[in-house]
Amino acid sequence: MSKSMNTAELANLYESIDDVGQKEVTKRIQDAAILHPEFKKAMRAIRYAHSMHGSKEAGMILTGLTGTGKSTAVQTYIDAYLASRPDLETDELTKLPILKVKLTGRPTYKGLHKQILLAADHVKVSGDSTDLYECIKTMVTEQGVEMLIIDEFQHLLSEQARISTRDVLNLIKNLMDDCRFTCLLAGLPEGLEAFVKHDELRQRFAMNRFQLNPFSIKDQASIQEFKKYLEVYDKKLKEEGIRSISLASKFMLPRIYLATLGLPRAIIGLISSTLDLNDIGVPLTKHHYAKGYSRIFLDNDLTSTFNPFLSQDVAVFKRLEEQ
Repeated sequence: MSKSMNTAELANLYESIDDVGQKEVTKRIQDAAILHPEFKKAMRAIRYAHSMHGSKEAGMILTGLTGTGKSTAVQTYIDAYLASRPDLETDELTKLPILKVKLTGRPTYKGLHKQILLAADHVKVSGDSTDLYECIKTMVTEQGVEMLIIDEFQHLLSEQARISTRDVLNLIKNLMDDCRFTCLLAGLPEGLEAFVKHDELRQRFAMNRFQLNPFSIKDQASIQEFKKYLEVYDKKLKEEGIRSISLASKFMLPRIYLATLGLPRAIIGLISSTLDLNDIGVPLTKHHYAKGYSRIFLDNDLTSTFNPFLSQDVAVFKRLEEQ
C-alpha cells in the first residue's frame, strides 16, 4: 500500500481515474461501419457470390491492403444476412448458412479441416483427414452451409505453408465440388500468387474478384467521396456530444489523408487516439489531432518529424504532390 495514502484514499483515487464513459464513446466510434460506396460495392459482390451457392463455380476473391476494410465488409455482410434470417434456429438443429475461418501463419491440409469443423462448433475434430472430410460434408448438408469464408488467405504463401499450399488449394476445390457452397477468399493482394500454378481453381475465382482500395484525392470525384466519408464521422462525433474541428473541412481533409493515406482503419485509429488523449468535454482542435497522430507513430517530439496537423499549407501540399 502507498505510504502516503490510506485504503479509503486509494479507493477514491481508483474511482477518480475511471474513464469508462470515454472508452464507451471511443468504442462506438471504432465499431461504426461506415457504408461508403466502395464498401457497399464489396458487400454487393459478396451477396452475389453467396447467391451462387449450389454451383461448383461459386467462388469469390476479396482483396485489399491492410486497413481497407476487408474483414469489416465480410463481418458486416454476415451480420446483415443472419439478421434477415430469423428462421435459422430450431429446437433440433441451428442452421449455419455461413462459416468463417481465419488462416494462421502455418495453414495445413488437416488443420483447415479442423478449423472448418470448429467454426461449426462440431464435436468431432479428431481422426485422419478422410474422416474429417466426411464430417465436413455431413455437417454442410445437415446445417445448410451455403458459404465458406476463408480470411487471411495470403498465408497460403508464407514460407512455412509452401509445402502444403497445393494440398490446401486442392481441399478447397474438392469441397466446392462436393458441397456446392460458395467459397469466399479474403486477404492481401499478394495472396493471388497462390493460384499461379493452380489454373482450375484460379478460373473458378476469376469471374468474381473485388479489391477494396484506400480513399484517394487524385481528382474532384475522389475528394468528394472522401469528404462524404469524413462528414459521417463529423456527425457521429457531434451525436456523441464531442465538439471537434470538422474533419471534412478544407484544412483537415488533406491533413487526414496524409496522416492515414486514406486507409479507413488508420482514420479510425487517428480519431480514437485523439479521443483517448482528451476529456469528452474538451473541444478538439488541430493540436489535439496532432497529438493523436504523434501518439500513433510513437513520436513524442512533434517537431522532430513532419506532422500534417502542425504544418503550413505549403508543406502539406508539397507532401501530397510527392504521394
